[in-house]
Amino acid sequence: MEGGARPGSLVPPRNNSTLGVLPGLRIPDGPKVEHCNRIDTDYNLTTAAICSVYVVFGILYTFFGYRCFKTVMFLTGFIFASSLVYLICLQGELMPPYGNAGVALLAGFLFGLITMLVQYVGLFMSGLHTGLLLGLAALLAADHILETSPKGSVWLCVGVLLVSALIFAVLNLYFRKGLTILGTSVYGGAIISVAADYFLERVAMVFWVWQRVSLRPVAPAPCWFSWIVLGIWPALVCAGLIIQFSLTGRGTYHADCRKKPRSSSAHRGQTRVDKAELRQKKYRYLYQVRTAHGDVISQNFVQALQKKDPGGAPGECSTLQSDATHLTILPDAQLAVLTESEDDSQTEIPTQR
Repeated sequence: MEGGARPGSLVPPRNNSTLGVLPGLRIPDGPKVEHCNRIDTDYNLTTAAICSVYVVFGILYTFFGYRCFKTVMFLTGFIFASSLVYLICLQGELMPPYGNAGVALLAGFLFGLITMLVQYVGLFMSGLHTGLLLGLAALLAADHILETSPKGSVWLCVGVLLVSALIFAVLNLYFRKGLTILGTSVYGGAIISVAADYFLERVAMVFWVWQRVSLRPVAPAPCWFSWIVLGIWPALVCAGLIIQFSLTGRGTYHADCRKKPRSSSAHRGQTRVDKAELRQKKYRYLYQVRTAHGDVISQNFVQALQKKDPGGAPGECSTLQSDATHLTILPDAQLAVLTESEDDSQTEIPTQR
């Protein structure tokens, strides 16, 4: 180095990594023309595998986001927590790479379970991602239209991102289906675009967008195929919205599961009240029959007597037709109710004594 500080314990050596110490994200050195004429296929195995899995996740988000609601909520919490914890571990440099990866995966798994099981947390995190990505797109469009300079306020950009994230996070709790479909389409399209950008230009487009949004000095523009990757994002968002609203998300509603036990308990209470009222009606009907008509003669017994003596002598007085006996014929359903009520009354008498 010609002057100033030299590499040592306080000044780390300069590297050409796009995102710091992340492996496999280095932009090749050399003239810009040679770099744009070819695509470097010397990928890092671990990073390429992660990006391939993210492509699958992006397809799931974009086209089946609301259909696979629980899976999407788990992946949202898992990706957010694992990425955040891994970046924090890289800044500390306290553990080896596999230790950082293990801690990040464990934290992502635990937070993913929370977002999957607690629906409000999952909806809040999904809306948070939606607001961040839409705010990022708005800042990028404003930078292109207004031609902002690096002297602008960075805190203004941070405020726009935070406000948009919180607004969509709260709105997602009220408009669940519509904003969940919008959020999964936006998030899935962004994941697919970032993964494709890695395979084409080692996330050069992502780094350039971040520099523009954070109002840093202008870096050289990416190659022409990176602009195609950036244009894929809104195209995937539109395709995801159309497919989910018309096909995969149509007729599907994910309500809060905590409301079901309350409704079932209320239904049980109503059923108990109905049974008690029905039992009281049985007792009242039995009392009215016994006081008004005397003993109840079984309908089957009366019909058997009538069959045995179908036609008597005209001068004879039939016992069944005499005024001394009052016949009460009841349907079979009421007879069963009365029989059950008599059994209940007989079992209650010894207990009272």
